Amino acid sequence: MDETVIGKAAGAWGLSLQTLRNELVPAGSPERSLGRWVVEGADSSLFLLERIDPATEPRKREMARFMGRLASAGLPVAAPCAIHDDVYFATKGGRLWQLTPFVQGLALDRPGYTQEAWRGEALAGFLMALRTASAPLEASFPGEPFDLPGYIDTLVGTIKSRRPKVADALGEATGYLAGRLYPHWQDLPTALAHGDIHGINILWKEKGIEAVIDWEFFGHKPLLYDVANMVGCCGMETPDALLHGLVPTLVRTLRQADFADANSWNLLPECVMALRYAWLSEWLRKDDTEMINLELSYIYLLMDNREKIASSWGM
Repeated sequence: MDETVIGKAAGAWGLSLQTLRNELVPAGSPERSLGRWVVEGADSSLFLLERIDPATEPRKREMARFMGRLASAGLPVAAPCAIHDDVYFATKGGRLWQLTPFVQGLALDRPGYTQEAWRGEALAGFLMALRTASAPLEASFPGEPFDLPGYIDTLVGTIKSRRPKVADALGEATGYLAGRLYPHWQDLPTALAHGDIHGINILWKEKGIEAVIDWEFFGHKPLLYDVANMVGCCGMETPDALLHGLVPTLVRTLRQADFADANSWNLLPECVMALRYAWLSEWLRKDDTEMINLELSYIYLLMDNREKIASSWGM
């Protein structure tokens, strides 16, 4: 990309580009944009400049508005910069751009971080603050809660036609969820949630959270959706993480704070298991045979050890 075009794009926000910091690697998925650059302004401030697919603009505008409200409430969120009221994008060089403060967390020891209980406390604090800050905004962001059972059934139908052996391997697990989770899903209370909480989407600092990133999947979700995704991802790093460290601390802290109703807590193990289907879909999309097989094994580990896992959480 021509540095002159990048400079003009940054200038839409009044930023005088001094240099590109190509040695800095932005956190988060590079698939969220068409290109991204860390730029340094005249006062040495750092920003992430991204080229945006115009098709994603409406959703990214919703996301920017939501993140801005959270940042105003004091949450650790690197909200996109507004050019002026409710305008978050600029068109320069025939391309669409977005600017966000650049945030860099500490390097994450994987899977060692899953054994550190303080991270569970920090994440619990963030999720409670998110619930408080987002509650007044729920009517401002319409949309139906994510239909996870419907998603799973559609996914399994696709897998049956394209990867029948994988579908066969999923049969018992899908039947288990159909009996244990599906009948209750529509009755689970919901709230606005991040939608993709896991260790890499949290930029950590010493004994705390620097920022939570990648909000593309935010929306109305069951109360423990973010918890379930985080738990599942920690256990995928190492199954021992389900029993020790971050995960049980996160669950116990939120239970003590009355973060969710009893039915939501009772179905948390099933929600963890069900959300792994979305990750399985990702491995299938990438045709990653090793991860497909690992995910299948993990789904059954979650099912077969359900009571042991729940007991370790004090449930």
